[in-house]
Amino acid sequence: MLLRPLRRAPMMLGGVGFQVGWDEARRKQIEAQRRAAAPTTTPGPDVVEQLKQLKALHDDGSLSPEEFLMAKRKVLSG
Repeated sequence: MLLRPLRRAPMMLGGVGFQVGWDEARRKQIEAQRRAAAPTTTPGPDVVEQLKQLKALHDDGSLSPEEFLMAKRKVLSG
């Protein structure tokens, strides 16, 4: 009768090991989902540089004042 608790020990330890492995796999899965869902920010063209180019086009007469304002709003809005 005294050996009975000792016979359960490997089963209990195995269960704990299984749970730890299960938790780790779940944690890795959640982390992978977070990385996939995170927006990847690619550096776009610099806003200041775009505005300078638009101003140069406006100064050259390539853009009318209305076109310049529309393009400027588009750049500033994102």
